[in-house]
Amino acid sequence: MRLPWGGRLRWQLTLSHLAAIACTLVSMIAAVVLIASHVIASQPDTGPREPVQDARNAAGVIAGMVAGGADPTELNAVLRALASGQLRATFSFGAENVRRGAPFEIGLRNVDYLVVLGPDGHEIGSSDPSGAAFSPPERADWQRALASGEVVTLDGPGPAALGAAPIVDDSGQTVGSVVVAKSSVSAPAGGTQLDLLRGLAIFGAASLVALIAASLFAVASSSLVAYLLSRSLVRRLERLQYAAAAIAAGDLTQRVQVDSGDELGQLGRQFNAMAADMERTLRELRAERDRVAGLLEQRRQLVANASHELRTPLATVRGYVESALARVDGVPRELRRDLEIIDREIERLQQLIEDLFAIAQTELGRLTLRLEPTNVGAVVQQVVSTSAPLAWRQRRVEVLAEVGSGLPPAIADRQRLEQVLSNLLSNALRHTPPGGLVAIAVAADDGLVRIEVRDTGEGIDAEDLPHVFERFFRGRNNAEVGAGLGLALVAELTHAMGGNVTAHSTPGEGSCFEVRLKTEG
Repeated sequence: MRLPWGGRLRWQLTLSHLAAIACTLVSMIAAVVLIASHVIASQPDTGPREPVQDARNAAGVIAGMVAGGADPTELNAVLRALASGQLRATFSFGAENVRRGAPFEIGLRNVDYLVVLGPDGHEIGSSDPSGAAFSPPERADWQRALASGEVVTLDGPGPAALGAAPIVDDSGQTVGSVVVAKSSVSAPAGGTQLDLLRGLAIFGAASLVALIAASLFAVASSSLVAYLLSRSLVRRLERLQYAAAAIAAGDLTQRVQVDSGDELGQLGRQFNAMAADMERTLRELRAERDRVAGLLEQRRQLVANASHELRTPLATVRGYVESALARVDGVPRELRRDLEIIDREIERLQQLIEDLFAIAQTELGRLTLRLEPTNVGAVVQQVVSTSAPLAWRQRRVEVLAEVGSGLPPAIADRQRLEQVLSNLLSNALRHTPPGGLVAIAVAADDGLVRIEVRDTGEGIDAEDLPHVFERFFRGRNNAEVGAGLGLALVAELTHAMGGNVTAHSTPGEGSCFEVRLKTEG
């Protein structure tokens, strides 16, 4: 069964405490065992391995002689002296000479004879008067002792045991071997040494029992204390968790009950202060949001109402101007020129008001769209046929339409699509010099209808390109023309019809505005 969060933490704390105690117990027991084993193992073994140890000691004494190819007579003499006990070698360790009774002095006892064998197994010398010709009955056992490295016991009237060891020179090469025959083997050390081992064993057993008892008590007591402490700790953490979850869910009135002055109590007070600050800040933000939303709504209403009310008087004024211009006689030439200028400016003002009104309607959610399958190619042809003669007459710019075959219908509002294309075409004509070219191309593109409005004008600077669809933005090449609403309205209307619009441009080569609309199905 999966435990709740608090239960998991409580048992994690308790089990981690128990694991620490168990590791301590195991470590202490292992330390006692290792120390006792080391002490026992470090005691000298003077029992049945004595012949082997004597052989090793003798090999160390005569290694230099054998490696240097000493005279057999001298080698035999040294072997006889070692076997008789007349020659004793004392090693220097540090600055102190260790005498008999210490493990650094070599003195052989109860030795029948010593034999030195060459690398090929033949005799080089011996402690026997016959020297290298010495050949006792147990000669066949020499190689057995040398191969095993252990004591070889013998039966019969001769030696009681044999021990052998290799002779190694300074470079680590084996240059021979030595065989020691013992007339008797010393019994294992007793007395003081045995008492020491017995004392160590008793001390180790007592220490082990004491450690086990102390550890069991520590496990029981610390486990109880750890469980009680962890239960109190986890309860307080659970309250903090529940409060944090409530705040995350949006209830900023949630607070933590603080009933202590320790670190958790300080954390609870800081949590409550943070929650209070968040609640106050959120309340202020909501009030500010409502105030700003009201101001924005009022501004949208003002723009929508003002643009709507301006449409009628402007239409009236333009009607009178057009009526005056229609009179062939009775209007002086200077006055006619002024009226034509007034007519063009009124037309620009009307276009600006229409754009403002459309944007305001979009923001207020009042823009009416009639989305239906629309023949985009036909719309493009109509816009181009209407604008091309005027563009050539006024600006000497040629306007072309490139409509692909087999175009699927696009989901769009025909009237708003005409408005989008007219704004893009007007923008392209405004920035294309006489003799230039503006083309509107339509093609199908992976379930969409792509409309491109390309021109050979001055292009758009790279730093201005990301901002061309922002309201009232006018780049450095457009600082004196337009109000910065045409392209913003293009973006608003295109998005309202479920499409998107992008712009690409190379300064000095022209621009391309791309509109993508969804198709039916």
